Amino acid sequence: MIARLVLLAALVLWAGAACGSDRGAPVTTVATVAAPDGVPIAYEARGRGEPALVFIHCWACDRSFWRGQIDSLATDHRVIALDLPGHGASGRARTEWSIPGLGADVAALVTALELPRVILVGHSMGAPVALAAAARLRGRVAGIVCVDALHDVELRVEDRMIAPMLAGFERDYPATMTAAVRGMFAGSADTASANWVLEKALAADTGVALALMRTYPSLDFVALLADAGAPVRCINAAPRGPTSLETKTASNRKYGDFDAVLMEGVGHYLQLERPGEFNAKLREILATFQ
Repeated sequence: MIARLVLLAALVLWAGAACGSDRGAPVTTVATVAAPDGVPIAYEARGRGEPALVFIHCWACDRSFWRGQIDSLATDHRVIALDLPGHGASGRARTEWSIPGLGADVAALVTALELPRVILVGHSMGAPVALAAAARLRGRVAGIVCVDALHDVELRVEDRMIAPMLAGFERDYPATMTAAVRGMFAGSADTASANWVLEKALAADTGVALALMRTYPSLDFVALLADAGAPVRCINAAPRGPTSLETKTASNRKYGDFDAVLMEGVGHYLQLERPGEFNAKLREILATFQ
């Protein structure tokens, strides 16, 4: 979410466990691994098949935002969905928060689980996290799928762009978050989904969320894309109005193996709004990675 928030402002217990069903559903493993600084990273894994899919959620979210994808993709892939440190059930005992740091956390998870070949799937803030992780996992990443992200890697986020939004969150986090989440759904979206996202976002650790937002001006998206070392494909929402974000595919291709497909009539949480259509597009992209 943070990526879209910033750009719109510029434009205007978790120990190892296992469970399954009597219907033959893939067994789910829930466990933790240690981040490089020792913070526990909670994750769930299910299914079999390579390359493994590692799902990385967005800002102020958690792994449950991939609820419409995990079961579907676990039929022919090993699927890993994690809570980034500072989110969900993962640890928060960290004094400095950054996107590269979260990328190191994802890389540590892949290494700890001994996954020989992976595809990283990152939504919004999870996209630059995935790029940062891929740079640390050379030779293991078959591809990266970014969801409603990387619209224009040449657009640099400046402090003056983020300041009004950051001030709003610092002044009244609940009201600012409510307005932000409501504005990120298409008019046709299910109200229950928007309410669920808002409930999750309001329960997020505000200290971590704001610390990550403050670091966004330091991100060099051109370098992140160039250094990823793997093909990058986006599934983005098509622009819905004058303040919507256009995906600059041709421009982004100057810095890496990049392409994008668009979904019409959806907002920022496209994997929640229309999971069936999203999953079909995701499968098409996965089939192109070698």
